[in-house]
Amino acid sequence: MSYDLYFTKPRISNEQFMAYFRARPNYEVSARQCVYQNKDTGVYFFIDHNTTDSTASLSLNYYRPHIFGLEAVGEIAAFIEHFGFSIFDPQSEGMGDGPFSKDGFLKAWNRGNEFGYSAILQSDKRPERVWRAPKERLEEIWRWNFDKPKVQDSFREDIFVPRVFFMIVAGRVASVAVWPDAISELIPDVDYLIIGRDQLAPKPFFGARTKDQIILPFDDIRSALEPYVTSDYSLRAYKLPSPKAPEALRSRVRALKPSGITGEGIPVDQVLNEEIVAKFSGG
Repeated sequence: MSYDLYFTKPRISNEQFMAYFRARPNYEVSARQCVYQNKDTGVYFFIDHNTTDSTASLSLNYYRPHIFGLEAVGEIAAFIEHFGFSIFDPQSEGMGDGPFSKDGFLKAWNRGNEFGYSAILQSDKRPERVWRAPKERLEEIWRWNFDKPKVQDSFREDIFVPRVFFMIVAGRVASVAVWPDAISELIPDVDYLIIGRDQLAPKPFFGARTKDQIILPFDDIRSALEPYVTSDYSLRAYKLPSPKAPEALRSRVRALKPSGITGEGIPVDQVLNEEIVAKFSGG
């Protein structure tokens, strides 16, 4: 199941089609198809060049977190504006023969996406486990990741900006970021930090330092980070000084004991909107 949108007039050549998308970030271009895939946000969709009733068509899968629509709409609007396309939206509550609008797209996408949830969650083949997170939290994390390249550019190489990703920890979806060796970082307020220790790895009295990695509950380090808090981003964050984090933080990380916590990564397309899942699965 997918949201399908058709770009009708004017007709453009396959060469024009490919040249446009090759000049934009996050696209992989093949003979007649462009795949959008943002490695920071995990959002993806497909745009095909057609030779029949339309110049091109979009396919955006349903049964996805709502952020897929939020990211796709900007790309679609830019494509339409660049070539001056008319559109045809065949969704039952779509825009029909246009005109295209971001609000109209998001309304139809969200309605169709909700239908996708209902079809899968109320079917005989309902998945055994359905991973979920609140809409607001999904959107905050998506915005952080979407803005990450711009924010990183503003810091240059002085401060590292990590991507926020999801893991299953103790049977629940958790937000996670890395903080290697207590480096100077804009640390997002997440559920867990993965701290790889190399220079800060514990060193025995005899023998070499042994690299390790700890999954640390954020609450265990929050108070130490509080002096560096900032609300300038979609997530509450902690902007550490550069070029080196304070020695008190480095010492604290050096002294950490293995937590014993383990987790398994999960792609963002499998972390669904909690509110919609509850609507069609009884909680």
